[in-house]
Amino acid sequence: MHIPNPTEYLDDLGIDYELIPHITSFTAQQTARQTQIKGSRLSKVVILGSQLHLMMVVIPADCSLQLESLAKHLKLDDLQLVSEEKFKDRFPRCEIGAMPPFGNIYGMNVFVAQELLSSPYIIFNGGTHNLLIRMDTEDFQRITGAEPIKAGYRRETIQHPIISRRKDDRARV
Repeated sequence: MHIPNPTEYLDDLGIDYELIPHITSFTAQQTARQTQIKGSRLSKVVILGSQLHLMMVVIPADCSLQLESLAKHLKLDDLQLVSEEKFKDRFPRCEIGAMPPFGNIYGMNVFVAQELLSSPYIIFNGGTHNLLIRMDTEDFQRITGAEPIKAGYRRETIQHPIISRRKDDRARV
């Protein structure tokens, strides 16, 4: 079975989208900084699995997954993170870690943070570590069948900066 790359998929469906090229980056937060897109606006994909199947969870770049909370929300006792080694073959035309949230073409359910679906557009990796896709959120939800989630993730914040100091450091006047 032919699995299209992300732009071929959108082109085949006649969906409008915008490409946002950027310097190669490997984390969602790094990509957000480089592209000057707020971490709350940029999506990241996390692959999870249960005994039943693999799934995509899409959360804002500035959030972290809360696995226990999400498992409870989805009523899946055996939910766990899946290593890249176990799913890399599902994405033959994408760089690992840069998969778009089109779980439907990869045989996966898609769950998306409600706050991402509340915006008029969604931004996500376009299959490489140097390209983002921006598209209409309604189109995204229609073609993926993405289900909204309101639990299972939280915003990452640093409440107190970490200061490291060696014992023998002395303030110099």
